[in-house]
Amino acid sequence: MKRLTADIKRVTEFVTELGELTAAMLEGAVDALVNSDVNLADEVVGKYERAAYLEALIEDEALRILTLYQPMAADMRFTATALKMITYLERISKYSRNIAKAAIYLRDRPTTYKMIEVYEMCGIAVEMVRGVVSAFESGNVKELYDYNLLDDRLDHFRGNVIEDNIRHMAADPTAIEAYTYYISVAKYLERVGDNACKIAEKIIYMVTGRHIEVEKRSGRL
Repeated sequence: MKRLTADIKRVTEFVTELGELTAAMLEGAVDALVNSDVNLADEVVGKYERAAYLEALIEDEALRILTLYQPMAADMRFTATALKMITYLERISKYSRNIAKAAIYLRDRPTTYKMIEVYEMCGIAVEMVRGVVSAFESGNVKELYDYNLLDDRLDHFRGNVIEDNIRHMAADPTAIEAYTYYISVAKYLERVGDNACKIAEKIIYMVTGRHIEVEKRSGRL
């Protein structure tokens, strides 16, 4: 069992690395967008390769645990959660890469849109990603039960961003494509919240053995 414990610790470290990388990519992508920083955007795009590598590595390690040890109870829930979690984290890193690519595209297409709410969305999304990574590592899931509230805030901001950019499109039809990119960024950030909620549900199950639906605790469909 010492080998199983060591292997679980190694998977935890890899998942934590992937989570921290994903959060950093998201933060960097939005910073690049807000500040028109193409160099930073390129760095974020380049980091996706590492995220994809870690996802594959963790999957291999988790499947090896299942094959070699046939774990029971808590260890089985841990392994299943790791396998689910890396899928969501890789997806979030892909959203970050897409936002970075939007930053590169928009660099030479300036608009009058102020990205205050996009930046607010990024802060919430990054908080959610870092929160689930911390909970996975520590087993403390207390903060995860309120993720529906953070997800609702992302939904609210996304709606505002869409409305604002539609108004800008009407005022400046020549920049419609650029404003469409801002709407896409808001949608990516909202999806980060959705994926973080799914991760939260898996981690709560891992720790408590209970299934809950985080996103629906506020009454949303």
